[in-house]
Amino acid sequence: MIREINHVGIRTADMAGALRLYRDLLGGRIIRDVWSVDGARHIVYVQLANGVVELIGGDWPPGTLLGLHHIAFMIGRDLDLQAATERVRAAGYAITIEPMPALSGVGHIAFFEDAAGCTYELIQREENIRIPDLQNEFISKFDHISIRVDNESAENTRHLVQDILGIHPGRNLQIGENFWQSYTMGGDSIGLFDSKDRPRPANPLALLVFDVKNCQRLFEHLTKNGIEATEPRPAGIGDFNLFFATGPDGERLEFIER
Repeated sequence: MIREINHVGIRTADMAGALRLYRDLLGGRIIRDVWSVDGARHIVYVQLANGVVELIGGDWPPGTLLGLHHIAFMIGRDLDLQAATERVRAAGYAITIEPMPALSGVGHIAFFEDAAGCTYELIQREENIRIPDLQNEFISKFDHISIRVDNESAENTRHLVQDILGIHPGRNLQIGENFWQSYTMGGDSIGLFDSKDRPRPANPLALLVFDVKNCQRLFEHLTKNGIEATEPRPAGIGDFNLFFATGPDGERLEFIER
């Protein structure tokens, strides 16, 4: 049904701060910078190694959930957007925005949610603005976007990712009583973290995860420039180090040095 995991959308109330982090400090490349056709949203696509984040800025109403907002998929060339949307609807998932022209003015989009409350975007667009083999000073690759689910929603999200969207299961890990499963398409991955009996989080999009060249060097670079981050440490579930940082809109980032 889909041909790629296209980007992760981030709602930001601080576009300057978001660009400072993703472009200036993490070394991302801006590959599209536009305003929505109605002038209400500033949309900036930033590529970090092989991955893309979409920063969506504007005057958000009080109570808007900022930070990590959606995972976007480019649908297959053999489908039109209406047919893809009907396939998702028929599988029992809630369509939250019916097919419409993209805010950027390029292509068409639709949005839907799963039982975990995670938001997804379907995109119909021929153009692909991602730059192949883009090099980054700090980041080796965009590893995955992590979705946190609970007992009630885990199977619904798994069914969507694997059976409806057609993303293939990859490696898995047992982390205490919790289970983590990756789903991979090309060089892009989603990580499904089943936290069992823990309460469902307000935002199931838990983490953006990057493979980096040197944890300690990046940690020092970020904290010297005022970014909140934890000290690098061994992961405890494999032979690698990691640390966490927080973006300007509360989004959680994980950096792994394998």
